[in-house]
Amino acid sequence: MRRSISFTILFFVMLSVLVSCYQSHKRELDLAYTLAESKPDSALAFLNRINQGKLSDEDMAKYALTYYMAQDKSGLDVDNDSLIHIAYDWYGEHQDDSLYATTLYYMGKYFLLNDSMEQAKACLEKSYSISDSLHNMNLKCLALDKLIEVEEQLAPDTALKYAKALVKMYDSMPNVTIYNKVVARLKLGENFFYVDSLNQALEEEKKAYRMAASVGDNNLLSYVRQNLASTFEEMGEKDSCLFYARQAYDLNGNDRFSCQLMLASAYITVDSIKQAFAILDQATPKTAEDHYSVFYMQSQAAVKAQDYKTAKTFSDSACSCLQEMYRTASKAKNSYYTSFLKKESERAKMQGKTEIQRWVFGLFLLLGLIVISFVLYAYWSYRKLSLARIAHEQEIFSQKQQMMEKLHQEELSHRDVQLSVMRTYLLKKIEVVEKLNSSVPNEGKHIVLSDNDWTELEVFLNSVEDLFVSRLKKEHPNLSNADVRLMMLLRLKLSQKTLASIYCVSEKAIKQKLFLYKDKVGIKNEHFSLRNYIENF
Repeated sequence: MRRSISFTILFFVMLSVLVSCYQSHKRELDLAYTLAESKPDSALAFLNRINQGKLSDEDMAKYALTYYMAQDKSGLDVDNDSLIHIAYDWYGEHQDDSLYATTLYYMGKYFLLNDSMEQAKACLEKSYSISDSLHNMNLKCLALDKLIEVEEQLAPDTALKYAKALVKMYDSMPNVTIYNKVVARLKLGENFFYVDSLNQALEEEKKAYRMAASVGDNNLLSYVRQNLASTFEEMGEKDSCLFYARQAYDLNGNDRFSCQLMLASAYITVDSIKQAFAILDQATPKTAEDHYSVFYMQSQAAVKAQDYKTAKTFSDSACSCLQEMYRTASKAKNSYYTSFLKKESERAKMQGKTEIQRWVFGLFLLLGLIVISFVLYAYWSYRKLSLARIAHEQEIFSQKQQMMEKLHQEELSHRDVQLSVMRTYLLKKIEVVEKLNSSVPNEGKHIVLSDNDWTELEVFLNSVEDLFVSRLKKEHPNLSNADVRLMMLLRLKLSQKTLASIYCVSEKAIKQKLFLYKDKVGIKNEHFSLRNYIENF
């Protein structure tokens, strides 16, 4: 029994350790998901500490989604589907989960980055619909924003309709930042631009400009002015284009390189080729894509200056940048997929170990249940036997009580018989005395009980009446021997007439005598007689 209890305790200790480890991973995963929106770098740090091999399928899906979200919020365009597909596959089978809509959004964004427009559209439309039913306005706006990008390439008129809806949605939401409202207006202007409604595009960009100017954010103003310069360039208003391009450049916003390109383009538009080259020479490209943009703009400026040889040189450099970009992207993808395969292999091994651990845990659980069942069975068997033994003992005790009660009744009956015999003996003796007295009336003689008779009577009452005489003397030491003898006769339940015969007095005298004895034995109740007291003593 002790070994079984010890094993049960060990089993529950192991179970609590496993549960605590699982809960620790789950807490870190929940915290990482919370941080992914506002502090993606911290979320990635938490996620990298989690052992993926010990996660359940559900937690692995949330891990993959959170990791993809954190990378996206960090400003990375994640164009591989390894993580998001894990989440997409699991939540696709559990569409009642609230994270399903979020997974659809990021899956649509992945398809958009990889130019799979139809697939992106399907995912984003479904995410938009579900987030609307869940009243998740933030996710609804994000899905609509990406839908606009998709429809810009598939159906510009639909994109324009979505852009209008996004502006209207942001205007109706009280806690939306000016930055989001300005960007939504600019996106609406771009979509008017794409359907050749340049005047309406310009009107929306001017509204965005007034909103940006109201908060005095230089970065936002620079961004808006670049859009205005681009629209004026398309409309053929070269001076306005150059004016806003210069203003955007002078604000020295965060996107300095973009401002330089816009200003160079404006200079090319107004035939200020030297200024264009001067700006492009100052540009500080960081990526191969930036280098390509600079070379492309320089080739455009050379063509405008009719220097075709220089233009060809810059074009060749631009092509080299494109090739380098392609090689870099291919290398990165190969490196990623190699790393991914390695991670998947390690994850498969970890899952194999986890599966073995689960089997071992399952066996321990089964064994624990068997032990617990055995302990419970042993306990209930022991209790059943104990109850049966207690019931048997109670039955024996009851039988003993019945036997004792029977013996007691027999003793009482025997005592009553003895009392009756003694009473009969005395009465007969009294009758003899009365007969003798009646035969010699003048002499006044009578027979009294001898000392031996009183001694026998005392012994009899002590043995039959539970030490009556001894108890009486102890309780009332003030009583004389004559008084005790009278009490003995009362205990024998002799009548007053009989007592009067024994003491050769009248019955009235006996009655008075008994009344006086009440004070001697301490009877205060006038309705309680001496006879009652002695018979119940």
